[in-house]
Amino acid sequence: MAASGDLFSWLFEGVYREDGDGARHLEAIRGLQPQSDDAFEHDYLYDCLSVLDGKAQALLSYDGILVAASSITLSLFSHDVTAGSALVFASLAMGVISSSLCLSVVWVHWTDTGALENSEDLFLNLLRVRNRRTVSYRISWVVAQLAAILLLLGVVLERRIA
Repeated sequence: MAASGDLFSWLFEGVYREDGDGARHLEAIRGLQPQSDDAFEHDYLYDCLSVLDGKAQALLSYDGILVAASSITLSLFSHDVTAGSALVFASLAMGVISSSLCLSVVWVHWTDTGALENSEDLFLNLLRVRNRRTVSYRISWVVAQLAAILLLLGVVLERRIA
């Protein structure tokens, strides 16, 4: 039970699910700025989104390698369904799921004119976007690692049977 609690806390680390927590976080960001204007908060939050975009793009490449390796591996196995081929197929499916989650992270988000007129709502919305994408990225990362493990286990199991 402790491990699942640790995973849950890791998954949501730094993610503020209550608007009150988000407002406190924005106040802390404002405390870092050298002068009092809204540009700092805007740049900070967009920088966070840019970091997530870069990480998600790298993970998407990794997912592509996993999907290709799983597909090639499946094509090399016999056409009979075995435990090894089932694990490799599960790896293929998990790679696709991880890729889908990564695509939701790199979705383009532009600030529209109406949001710029009310900076407090804008920053809370950007914080929600950052939080949602952070959780999607973390889940995608875990799924990708599980896919790699399943691929390796499937190959080992198939080779032991053959």
